[in-house]
Amino acid sequence: MPQRRHDALTTVRAQPALSRQIQDLERELGFALFDRLPRGVKLSAAGKLFLDDARRILEHVDEAKLRAERVASGKAGTLRMGFVESISWHGVVPDSFRRFRLMQPDAELELHPMLSAQQAEAVRSGHARCRVYLQPDRAG
Repeated sequence: MPQRRHDALTTVRAQPALSRQIQDLERELGFALFDRLPRGVKLSAAGKLFLDDARRILEHVDEAKLRAERVASGKAGTLRMGFVESISWHGVVPDSFRRFRLMQPDAELELHPMLSAQQAEAVRSGHARCRVYLQPDRAG
């Protein structure tokens, strides 16, 4: 069967199903979305408003999905971190915090000053996700 004729037949078969779905939706809503004209249809005033609102809702759904994906992948959300304050304000620690904020602008970095033992307990209990501490040099 030539492609054009196949497409036309598919369209003819799909039309009644679409019409039924629209009529079902109109019944559920309690108002007409379309004005039926002798030669076709056009959106009613209520249909135009409903379409605008539906598009806006779908945009919000898409945005919510993207935000949730960013949280699920660790690119957004809150990272709670324990750190030893006396050793953390120079060198690699503040540089790492700055780099983290640059690389993960949607993530919040929540810093909690605490001793090493408190950090370990915070990580174990789930109150912190990671910790920054100084490990003594064992080579010397």
